[in-house]
Amino acid sequence: MALALTAYEDGLCPGCGLHHSVAQGDHNVGRFEADDQVICEGCAPLESMRADNKRATFPGQKIVLREVEDWG
Repeated sequence: MALALTAYEDGLCPGCGLHHSVAQGDHNVGRFEADDQVICEGCAPLESMRADNKRATFPGQKIVLREVEDWG
């Protein structure tokens, strides 16, 4: 099973994440379009924090997500 997963992951495009079987080749031309109306609520706070020029950063410091305790 691990070999099958490795083979599948090796076929993923590093840019869009789609598998080469559906993303490459003449038979797939026009199959996908980009949509900028989707907001990832996980990426939003990460990108916001990374864009904050006034925030001090340290070598090796990682920005990670944690779920808000009293959300929903």
